[in-house]
Amino acid sequence: MRLPCMMARMSEAGMLMRWRWREAGDGGAEADAALGRQLDVPPLVARLLRVRGLTTPQNAEPFLHPKLTEMHDPGLLPGAQRAAERIVKAIADRQPIVIYGDYDVDGITASAILWHTLKLAGAEVSTYVPHRVEEGYGLSIDAITTLAGQFPVKPLIVSVDCGVTALAPARTARDLGVDLIITDHHEMSPDGLPVCYELVHPRRPGSTYPFGQLCGAGVAFKLAWHVARLHCGSERLPKAFRDLLLDLLSLAALGTIADIVPLVGENRIITIFGLGHVRQTQFIGLNAMIQASGLSGQTIDAYHVGFVRGPRLNACGRMGHAREAVTLLTDATAEQAADIAGKLNSANQHRRETERVMLDEAKQLVLELGMDQPHVRAIVLAREGWHPGVVGIVASRLVDLYRRPTLLLNIDNGLAHGSARSVEGIPIHEVLETCSQLLTSFGGHAMAAGMKLPSSNLDAFRDAIVTRVNELLTVEDLQPVVDIDADCTLSDLTLPMLKHIHRLAPYGRDNPSPMLCVRGATVTHPPTRTGSQSQHLNLTLRHASTHGRAVGFRLGHLAPRIAAGDTLDLVVAARIDKWQGRETVDLHISDLRQTPRD
Repeated sequence: MRLPCMMARMSEAGMLMRWRWREAGDGGAEADAALGRQLDVPPLVARLLRVRGLTTPQNAEPFLHPKLTEMHDPGLLPGAQRAAERIVKAIADRQPIVIYGDYDVDGITASAILWHTLKLAGAEVSTYVPHRVEEGYGLSIDAITTLAGQFPVKPLIVSVDCGVTALAPARTARDLGVDLIITDHHEMSPDGLPVCYELVHPRRPGSTYPFGQLCGAGVAFKLAWHVARLHCGSERLPKAFRDLLLDLLSLAALGTIADIVPLVGENRIITIFGLGHVRQTQFIGLNAMIQASGLSGQTIDAYHVGFVRGPRLNACGRMGHAREAVTLLTDATAEQAADIAGKLNSANQHRRETERVMLDEAKQLVLELGMDQPHVRAIVLAREGWHPGVVGIVASRLVDLYRRPTLLLNIDNGLAHGSARSVEGIPIHEVLETCSQLLTSFGGHAMAAGMKLPSSNLDAFRDAIVTRVNELLTVEDLQPVVDIDADCTLSDLTLPMLKHIHRLAPYGRDNPSPMLCVRGATVTHPPTRTGSQSQHLNLTLRHASTHGRAVGFRLGHLAPRIAAGDTLDLVVAARIDKWQGRETVDLHISDLRQTPRD
């Protein structure tokens, strides 16, 4: 019998739970109150901070009030000093500089960050982004060879968001007499580091850099900052460079959110100040994207970046060539930017249609192959004709549905090329290392990776992945979990309280949106269903003397099981809804159950 995966169910006790509820435990009301007094926040907010491990004013204060001055000195980043010196020399010598980027949002924004900085410094700088389908990920021998002979003198090549596993291309650059600087944040190859002029990486062996979780755009931003300092000969930068770096934070924030790195430490600072600069950015391309996405005049937060703007940039690389996206964020004119932004919208729509078809096919294969069974705790699927630019997105959708690591591959001319997405606790890059003998190439990090292999190795590859994941993931782990941060009453969830809670944003990896449990709320009216297909659930509630409403997205099918007068426990995410200048409390139901009786 198949386990229910991400589907509502009714237990024998009549409980409407989709997920396993995991509570943080009683942290102590007195401790919450004490920390709240020290930080001048309500005890509920102090509780949310303590759940995140921020238990003292010394570590909670910087989280609540991040400052740009708390960012680490860019010269501490491993490799940054020597790389910046070489770049500054190339600028002075008028040597061509090529920024070699990746085709996803992180790589695109990293390319733009370095391009704008070098351009302001007077460099002869251009960009190169490989075609996802025709060239594949990262540095390639062919591209390095072409770039080496493309200019009157050998260029300086600087990679962003790629290259740490490119051992052979790095050797090619050395053999051709090309200085290659690699900047990256991905996991390193077990075969060693590339031999290049310099490697800039926050987790390079021997690194003492205080924060190792920067994305590619974050690494590029820190290098750009240090290049500016060396170029200007002072840690205090001229106004033009200061203004540019502040504006570049908006691009770094876009890359940070899209790459799903932990939104803590330096990433939190980058994201908060970057999002704050988005609406006042001087970048023509960013403004064109905002206009084309229908976000003009709105406050742009991590949701808009992750689910509105990011996918449009990504779609350019997935469905065509990311070159246009780089142009949009670098030297596009206003007319070109508007045209490219419109194309990104169209590409994103095409991507969504392709994704829908592939997802339906993949779900059917999961059922046919029995990969939703509890004894198969990883999904590995391959098929001819699957779009290589969309397999990663569909893999993410299957992870959401089946709660297990998923690898999807496209088969073309005897080669399988695909993407992996994982769940917490399963470092997919390390899993791939255990069967590296079956692979032509692979790279990535704990939660996402890419790989190539001969299609003749697929059966052995699937068996190896499933065997290893089964060792790491239990049957119980397959049931989705909702982590409850704190209990509260409906009367707690006022606009002033939510504004206090919102100081914990932006939410993302390692800093999820707070999940609050309201226990014993009474349903006062029969539930209603809304949405184009009646897929959403609307509840009117009373909790003590407080009345409120809550919506459960994609929970409309539960309406017949709930009646007026029922008493429910609800796990909710509380948000502030803004419409026509009016702010209201908006409760989104993550899960619910009938209140257990004593």
